[in-house]
Amino acid sequence: MIDEYERNYFLLSCDLCGITEDGPFATFKEAVRYKKDNPDEWKSLFLKNDYNGKQEWHDVCAGCFPKTVMANWKYIPTSKRTRPLKTEKASEEITNMANQIAKTINKRRREL
Repeated sequence: MIDEYERNYFLLSCDLCGITEDGPFATFKEAVRYKKDNPDEWKSLFLKNDYNGKQEWHDVCAGCFPKTVMANWKYIPTSKRTRPLKTEKASEEITNMANQIAKTINKRRREL
């Protein structure tokens, strides 16, 4: 979390263990920028708050991140998220479906 102290500086601390980043930061945005510029050291996770049961943003240090559920998630690059068509048969099936859809659209237009 990023907390304001004495209305003149901000500190970035881990919501799980409480460790505080060297600081202080002059503005809230400066602390956020530091967190974004150091993704290996700090993560922002949208997790359930055990006290009130609501989903909230939590700032987590590199030491605590492996303890979270999100550490087990794997990032899938955009290029790997959809399978490219590798066979002519699959390409042919999609062409046939597109032709059937076009035929149905044209039929409905004529009926109007």
